[in-house]
Amino acid sequence: MITRLSLAAAAIALASTAGAQAPAQAPQQISKADFTKNIDTRFAALDTNKDGSVSKSEIVAAQAKALQEAQAAQQQRMEAEFNKLDTNHDKSLSLAEFKAAAPAIRASETPEQMIAQFDTNKDGKISAAEYRAPKLANFDKADANHDGVITAQEIAAMRRR
Repeated sequence: MITRLSLAAAAIALASTAGAQAPAQAPQQISKADFTKNIDTRFAALDTNKDGSVSKSEIVAAQAKALQEAQAAQQQRMEAEFNKLDTNHDKSLSLAEFKAAAPAIRASETPEQMIAQFDTNKDGKISAAEYRAPKLANFDKADANHDGVITAQEIAAMRRR
């Protein structure tokens, strides 16, 4: 039997997760050098043993760390979120309040899917070059005038395509 408390916890978890994934505002422009530096920084964070490639175990560890951080942040927001969802302030969530708070849920990639997406030489690992290539291709595609800088206008044009 589903209790009001378990419904409330589920609604809070759903609402908190959706809110935590809100995208940050994009910069007005970014150079290819800065874009590449950002990609390399992200790759270096994944490559914990610094061997120049990202393995399945490194992806699993990064996903576990991200999950722990998300759960800790969710716990800190739980009481405030509950009060926000409890619109009639009766210290419980009705089915209507629960439904109003439940965002769509999407699945994330598995480590195998991520490796398959980037591992062009099929060695079971993602090298820095493999990680960087599709991201730089997207940069080049967005940089319509090929000046090495993506402007807000180019980003807007890319989104319209």
